[in-house]
Amino acid sequence: MSRPVAVVTGAAGGLGRVLVERLDRAGYDVVGVDLQGTDRVLDVTDPAACRALATELRPAVWVNNAGVLGAGDAATQPDELVERVVRVNLLGVIHGTRAAVASMREHGGGHVVSIASLASWVPVPGEAVYAATKAGVLSFTLGLQAELAASGVSDVRLSAVCPDGMLTPMLTDVLDDDAVALSFSAPRVAEPAQVADRVVAVLRRPRLVSSVPRWRGAQVRLMSCAPDLMLRSAPIFTRMGLRNLARVRAQASARSASGSTTSGSATSSDGALGTAAASSLPSA
Repeated sequence: MSRPVAVVTGAAGGLGRVLVERLDRAGYDVVGVDLQGTDRVLDVTDPAACRALATELRPAVWVNNAGVLGAGDAATQPDELVERVVRVNLLGVIHGTRAAVASMREHGGGHVVSIASLASWVPVPGEAVYAATKAGVLSFTLGLQAELAASGVSDVRLSAVCPDGMLTPMLTDVLDDDAVALSFSAPRVAEPAQVADRVVAVLRRPRLVSSVPRWRGAQVRLMSCAPDLMLRSAPIFTRMGLRNLARVRAQASARSASGSTTSGSATSSDGALGTAAASSLPSA
């Protein structure tokens, strides 16, 4: 009996690579897609290409993981960078989801999981455009699921998984940039394996929204209820993040000096709120 097909975008490295491994272990025939270095080439910003791939593969699972960070001052960032972040992180999810849902409605249902972020819930200075796209991913997931339910579609599920930050290439490639300080404000690093395992768990027991780790999700959602207070508290969290970021930089330098390297694609979506230095800098 053939295994159900799962598509993972942004699969060349980082979280995407771990997702491919975990889904294969969970019993899926996984097709990793990215701009290069994967089973198939897919530009998620091309809606026609997304539709063609979904029509061909008839996936039972589609994981929207591709993303870019684009940290910096949102008011002065280059237009081209802002547009790229929005096109990949938000339009890429919309195109992929629409393509997958159309195929799933025709071929017996399925499940679309989109990697959002804890940054979906709160202001993240230095990553405002990224956070806005992830908030859009969350909103789109909720809204489309409501539309499907209203039209009587019960065999297509949507989920948003909101990770804390992870030291995958999305962040390790920009460790020298203080703009990402708020990505280092929590006491521990979220690991890609945790997020991939949560995706598999959501496929087995569907949930509309799931945070990784759960305690951090509860904390962030509570903070989101008082945005004014969150803004006033931002300098405190930024100072915490800068201290933790300094430790991570030192750890990265030590690893580099010992010959250890971090590999993977910087276009894999890895979350962006609240990582911190742990006992060692994990590879991604």
